Formats: sequence, structure tokens, C-alpha cells
Amino acid sequence: MSKKIVILLILAFLLYSFILALEDCPPCTGEEAAKAYYLSRGFQETGAANMVTAIYLDYRLYDSIFEAALLLATSAGILFLARKEL
Repeated sequence: MSKKIVILLILAFLLYSFILALEDCPPCTGEEAAKAYYLSRGFQETGAANMVTAIYLDYRLYDSIFEAALLLATSAGILFLARKEL
């Protein structure tokens, strides 16, 4: 019984801390600046007329490659750990 109370108290403290952190967080203003940057310089820097393609394949290329590599490594690890002895 006391273990459940401790867990509930910890969860309540974490929730309270999260709410306090959100209240102190300033509003995000970088979205408009990023939008203006990509729209004004996107074609010159990437050569792509479609800005979605420019952002995905040029600005976020390494991010996408590492996401795919992480997914591959995780899948390989799960398969390695889950296989049965033959």
C-alpha cells in the first residue's frame, strides 16, 4: 500500500513541476521567423521550387537519414534479442 502512495506522490510532484515549467515558458515566436527565412531563401539555397521538398530533402536530410538508421538499428536489435535458439 505504501509503495502505491509513494508512486502517486512522485507522479503528482512531476505533474506539478511540469505545469510550473510550462507557466514560465515564454511564447514561441520563432515560427514566423523560420517561415520567412525558408520562403525568402529556400529557392536560392536549394534550387527546389517546392518548399516542402526543399525542407525535407535539403534542410532535414541528415535528420531523416539518422532517423532511418536508428529505426534500422532498433529493429535489428529487437530481432536479435527476440530470436529463439534453433
